[in-house]
Amino acid sequence: MDTIKILLIEPNESIGEVITKSLQRAFNAEVVFLKTSAEGVKRLKDRESFSLILVRNKNDETPEIKEDPIAEHILNIIYDQALKIPLIVIGDFEHTYKKYTLVSEQFRIEEINRLVLKSLGLKKEDFEHLKLPDYVPFSIKHFYLMTSSPCAIYIKLVKKTGDEFVKRLKNNENFNKIDLKTYEELGLQDFYILREEYEDFMNGLFLQTIDNLKLPRNLEENMEVVGDSFVLGTNLMRSLGINANCICMVDQTLLMMKNQIQKTDKLGALLRKLLDDKMSYSYRRSYLIAALSNTLFPKMGWGSGDQQSILLEKICMVAYFHDIYLEDEKLLKISSLAEQKFALLSPKENDLVNNHANRAAVLIQSYPKLPQGIDMIIKQHHGVSNGVGFPEVLTAGISPLAIFFIVLEDFATNILAISGPPENLVNSMREALKPLKEKYQLPSYRKIVTEIEMMIAPKK
Repeated sequence: MDTIKILLIEPNESIGEVITKSLQRAFNAEVVFLKTSAEGVKRLKDRESFSLILVRNKNDETPEIKEDPIAEHILNIIYDQALKIPLIVIGDFEHTYKKYTLVSEQFRIEEINRLVLKSLGLKKEDFEHLKLPDYVPFSIKHFYLMTSSPCAIYIKLVKKTGDEFVKRLKNNENFNKIDLKTYEELGLQDFYILREEYEDFMNGLFLQTIDNLKLPRNLEENMEVVGDSFVLGTNLMRSLGINANCICMVDQTLLMMKNQIQKTDKLGALLRKLLDDKMSYSYRRSYLIAALSNTLFPKMGWGSGDQQSILLEKICMVAYFHDIYLEDEKLLKISSLAEQKFALLSPKENDLVNNHANRAAVLIQSYPKLPQGIDMIIKQHHGVSNGVGFPEVLTAGISPLAIFFIVLEDFATNILAISGPPENLVNSMREALKPLKEKYQLPSYRKIVTEIEMMIAPKK
């Protein structure tokens, strides 16, 4: 099959990267990613060959950028040069030359992939075996919830004459997390599997992980296992996108989080375990947000019983996905324009921080049976309606559940930043609350701060 070459014009760099990676992963496509119609028109005038063109309908005018009717300019050049290239437009668009296909601005990645297949007259099964390196790397953390190797596992030795791969685990050989930690202490970060055994390994990874999650354990053991699954699931979502196996793993992880939180009578037991910095920061904060939320829901006047259970399910899912594109703890802790400027980030880091909410909202839209409003809450979880950057000042013009999440995430971040022993949890929570009382003055935010204060020190 000839290489598929796709011209993508998307003014938002982060959204463009999500689409680019999806097209590369799904079709092994060569993607030319541009941000303006002028760049695309030049490529087409120079007679550069493309299998398909995918463009945003337009880029609205901003103080920095002039309005750019991208789809109109591209369709005009297609017409003028009588090009026979399929065109897909993202968003509302009308043109007298009707040679294009529309996809909603609130698109799902799967919908774009489906239209690409249809436009090119191809079948999905043509792309089941994409090119992989001879030895495929996997972080050792991917193996934490496995107990035996579904295929031979290799380590890489870097030598002057070239990389050498040495078999470390045989097919069906047993191991445990303690063994894996020993490798990590020796400085080893990745294991490798042969390309032709990729499918066998992935099947074993998902099956063993899900089976392991379902084993009976005490609260502390369960929280550690769910933490390992949280890290694994978010890593796989970033690299593979949303597929059936990832969905199964995430669903089980979220179910366990929700059940643990609902079944634990004393919040303190959960919080003390979450102060253990041996688990990932992202997981500890996400779990902490969900646990605190469940305690506060009865005070918010948002219903009771089943309604609060649904709210907890939503919060668990938002907590899981909202920062999925931020791996660095330094970036995870940024929650305002002032903190972003103070952090002295590189251009790439600034782009990650500015656009992670919007990217996560686009990703989650592909999740089946998504609870209503999840993508909107994720997009608004830093206080802006479009999911890009941070607001100059907070407003009440966003979802009430997004406001709730903003305050709880801030509180959770402050708790984890206080270096006190778990026994001093109440004092730590009081200290964590102090900056919130100054920061949140709008009534809709202030109410949540007040309820947190009452939770810490209820009136007698």
